[in-house]
Amino acid sequence: MSNPKENNFRFEGYDEYLYTGIQGFMMRQNHRILSQNISNSLNSKILDIGGGAKPHSSIVDLKGVSEYWVSDSYKVFKKNKSLENKRIKQHIYEDDPNYEFFHNNKITFSRIIASHVWEHVDNPEDELLKWVSLLDEDGQLDIAIPCDPGWTWRLGQLIGRRKAIQTYKMSSDAIDLMMTREHVNSCQNLTRIIKYYTKSKGKYFPFYLPLIDINLFIFFRLKKNDFIY
Repeated sequence: MSNPKENNFRFEGYDEYLYTGIQGFMMRQNHRILSQNISNSLNSKILDIGGGAKPHSSIVDLKGVSEYWVSDSYKVFKKNKSLENKRIKQHIYEDDPNYEFFHNNKITFSRIIASHVWEHVDNPEDELLKWVSLLDEDGQLDIAIPCDPGWTWRLGQLIGRRKAIQTYKMSSDAIDLMMTREHVNSCQNLTRIIKYYTKSKGKYFPFYLPLIDINLFIFFRLKKNDFIY
């Protein structure tokens, strides 16, 4: 049998699809909520996981940042030329999936941001614990995940389907396949992992009630000492 058709994440059109119109408003709200009531000291040294296409710092005006790292794929860094003009340090994930560079150089972070990336990784439990190991003792991990496959999330995907077809020049079935390949972890499974290791209940948006089917995003704000191993 031949190899599956190439149909994964496309950098081209990312801004146009996700950061314009109603979707753009919601995604920007997602970033704003991630940094609500954050002290300047927590922003001192940041690692933005998977933020190469749209760094958190490009949307939210962060105060107190002295060092800002982005961990992402070489392909994304190569295509997003805007990162070259910013004071962003690049970590190539596929070359260092265990973050050995940071461990070997004794680099830890006051804050780690993972916005809409955890649902994409193959081993989410292992990845979560890797992130925690990179935190300062009083550091904080901020995670945002989509409420996929909740009803409201799926409705939003249907509403934005025409826009996705026009932006990516793909059929509806091809877009469904791309999303299936990208979102390998359901929000239910991810929340179970966090609940096993911490007592965090998360924050739901936009309706705040802890029900996956009526919300779009879930946010977790976790301190390193919140984790029970």
